[in-house]
Amino acid sequence: MFRPESDWTGQDRFGVKNFYIEAVATVRDARVDLRHFDWVLPSSGIFSPEKHYLDYSLDGQPRRSMVSMGRPDRRVASGDILYMPPHRQYVGEPALQERHLVCVALGEEFLEELFDGEQPLKRVEPCGDVQNISMRRLFAGLAAELRAPGFASQTLVESMLMGLAVELVRHMCPRELGSATSRGARQVRNIIDYVMDNLSAPLGVADIARDCNMSVRHVARVFKDGTGVSLGEFVARSRIALAKELLRNDGARIKEISWRCGFNSTSAFSAAFRVATGQTPKDFRCQPPQVH
Repeated sequence: MFRPESDWTGQDRFGVKNFYIEAVATVRDARVDLRHFDWVLPSSGIFSPEKHYLDYSLDGQPRRSMVSMGRPDRRVASGDILYMPPHRQYVGEPALQERHLVCVALGEEFLEELFDGEQPLKRVEPCGDVQNISMRRLFAGLAAELRAPGFASQTLVESMLMGLAVELVRHMCPRELGSATSRGARQVRNIIDYVMDNLSAPLGVADIARDCNMSVRHVARVFKDGTGVSLGEFVARSRIALAKELLRNDGARIKEISWRCGFNSTSAFSAAFRVATGQTPKDFRCQPPQVH
């Protein structure tokens, strides 16, 4: 087993000669390189990338290699553009050819920043022959820039890698792409539902982001944009609202209510409740309900 998105250092190169990397560039945890090698002996092997892996053939001739795309019944011939999602196993049967490839690995940090915490590639299936003209142009542009870097080369490489990722999402999962507004509304609804279901648990922004499958920066921003209040303020208000309901309608001790509302101690609960209502929990409970 070897990682196709790596430089193959320390990995078995059985059947390969004249391997070399002509040029390489990195952007955070994304990488692109130009590599050349000759397959000279029949062989097969298991591929397992750790990042989203794409490569593009610069040879101008059909690639005759075969790849099992995650299942034995999905054995396909590689086209100009090959895409492999990470953390899956693929079996490759390379043809005896000289290869000249642009190889791209897109890491989670790069994709998270690009898609504002969204993970549109999470459920994308592998593809041995991605037919996309825009992606071909971007690959060719990357090859040209790596071979002859010019002014602001790093910025240009980053923009082309971003373009590749966006085109891959558009090509592979167009049905998953709703409008930004509807997607944001769904995310806010998911955050609210999660908070209301977990008021007794730790509800830091990092906890909510992790369980709602978003980045910390994105979950805070999308909630503030969608509701007009900060996520921390919403959590605090929701805990006090639940505390009021329990104090009025539940005979549990104040200590238990403080725990059910997510406070670490009765004193912390009393202090927060007093700031929010001007009363202690005990005084609030003893106060007769107001009739409107």
